[in-house]
Amino acid sequence: MRLGRLAVLQGFASRFRDVRNSPCEVRHDDFRNVSNELCTSQGTVMGKDDDFRVRPGRIRSRSAERARPFVLQALASAQRAGGRITRQGRIVSPRASTFGRGRSASIRANRLITSRSRGAMVKARVVRQQKWATPLSAHLRYLRRDGVTKDGAKARMFGEETDEADHDAFADRCKDDRHHFRFIFSPDDAVELGDLRSFARELMSDMEGDLGAKLDWIGVDHWNTEHPHIHIIVRGVTEGGENLVISRDYIRQGMRDRASDVLTQTLGPRTDLDIRRSIEKQVENERWTQLDRQIQRDADRNGIIDVALAADKPPDEYLTLKVGRLRKLESLGLATAIGPGQWIMVEEAESTLRALGERGDIIKRLHRSLTEHGLDREAASYVLSAEEIHTPVVGRLLERGLHDELYGSAYAIVDGVDGRTHHIRFNDLDSTGDSPAGSIVELRRYEDRSGRERVALAARSDFSLADQIHADGATWLDRQLIARQPANFGEGGFGREVKEALDARTEHLIEEGHARRAGQRIVFARNLLATLREREVDALGQRLATETGLPFVKATEGDTLSGIYSRRFSLASGRFAMIDDELGFQLVPWSPSIEKHLDRHVSGFARANGGVEWSLGRKRGLGL
Repeated sequence: MRLGRLAVLQGFASRFRDVRNSPCEVRHDDFRNVSNELCTSQGTVMGKDDDFRVRPGRIRSRSAERARPFVLQALASAQRAGGRITRQGRIVSPRASTFGRGRSASIRANRLITSRSRGAMVKARVVRQQKWATPLSAHLRYLRRDGVTKDGAKARMFGEETDEADHDAFADRCKDDRHHFRFIFSPDDAVELGDLRSFARELMSDMEGDLGAKLDWIGVDHWNTEHPHIHIIVRGVTEGGENLVISRDYIRQGMRDRASDVLTQTLGPRTDLDIRRSIEKQVENERWTQLDRQIQRDADRNGIIDVALAADKPPDEYLTLKVGRLRKLESLGLATAIGPGQWIMVEEAESTLRALGERGDIIKRLHRSLTEHGLDREAASYVLSAEEIHTPVVGRLLERGLHDELYGSAYAIVDGVDGRTHHIRFNDLDSTGDSPAGSIVELRRYEDRSGRERVALAARSDFSLADQIHADGATWLDRQLIARQPANFGEGGFGREVKEALDARTEHLIEEGHARRAGQRIVFARNLLATLREREVDALGQRLATETGLPFVKATEGDTLSGIYSRRFSLASGRFAMIDDELGFQLVPWSPSIEKHLDRHVSGFARANGGVEWSLGRKRGLGL
């Protein structure tokens, strides 16, 4: 019936388009003939004497003004019949699909969840290489980090014909390209597949055939997540030097189809048991699933999902699973039963389930990180979006990484002194700093040049709590001991550990003669921090003088600093930079602003508070 109506409507649209583009007057007979064709397709015939029967509406009713022209009604009917309307006004048949043809209505209704082809998740991003953007070499370096392989070793890049691809050479070839592509492929059956590299090579070969171009690419396989996956970086130019432009449709669907074909050819099509097991796993899942998409498609135009048994309806072998899923959604407040076997899914169900899925991923990440560090924390102490809460976050850095490996957003997990475990998201990995795991960090908030609020991690000590207890320099613990308003320490978690470390550090300072007891009070030596810092820096300076043969020159207030920034040192007293002027060297407090000037000339002057006012980027000349 639908195909018959669609054919009639196609003919009508063609005739109407010809009439619309013609200067001739539209004749009444044309509409009569088209109307008869439409009615005949639905089992009725209009007579010549009552071609158009007028049905008066209510007095003052405005429905007649809102009545759509017959042409629009016909086009809408064509769309309901499965056709599509092109920009030129043509009605075309729905996209051809061999799946489900000749099968029962119940199988066609479940075509989204019963495909025997194996699936694969594909993510894609086109990255324009701007001067301010993070260089590709940094992204490749992160992809090769430790702990992502099957055996936990450092990852190695692979290519079309090698398992030892030269990542530096690839980054160098890409440096002048306008853009490059980043792809992530995650086969559903990656564990069963085993060899992801062979899968990637076959997939890239098929893509080259589809695109009609030889691709210059490099990849790496990751096994450190619940779903093993492959990262593929493709140059944005062809062999001839032209910009490589890939169709959006191919990125959105073609690549996924190709990955599915390769996977299905390798492992064979899914069996009925595979399909059912896959659907069963989705029933209790607190994320947006393929089963949810199918249930959404089962709804009628009023949004009602009818899962009641009926004699005139073909049996649905997945009915019990759909009912189970609807009950799960109801428990989450995302579906409502309006009658026996009838449900309505709320409009925000998809967005809510996607948010729940992301929340679940963060909780798993927190639990895994704490377990790896041998820490036991209650789930009630988790702070899942600490970047959105305007409260101080100070604590021990547990780990950092990319929250979204495709777009480069990052995360950090901080075991807070308040006794809570904080998950913090950042725009990029650079905002998480470079402090080692176990160091003390603090979440900073600032406004960028555009006035938007940003967050970043600031290092407060590169030393762990245990290393600070007996350190020679001025530690973060020392600053907390003498601070008028120290951080608020919780009764449990890392807060309790800090309190114990403060007591141990106090005993060490008393033994060293830097503090004494006065009844119930502890009296610290005057200028304690300056004394400890000077002792530690002097010891480092003397050691470096012995190693380099250059004299160590102490910087005092108002001194001009000028030389090559050659090295950075992480001390208990903080980070210090070595400034070498070939006649001697100085050790001054390090600043993030000079890190990009490593092995380059820098200049500035020493301030009264011990810091340095750097004049980076200023040219020397007669004006200075």
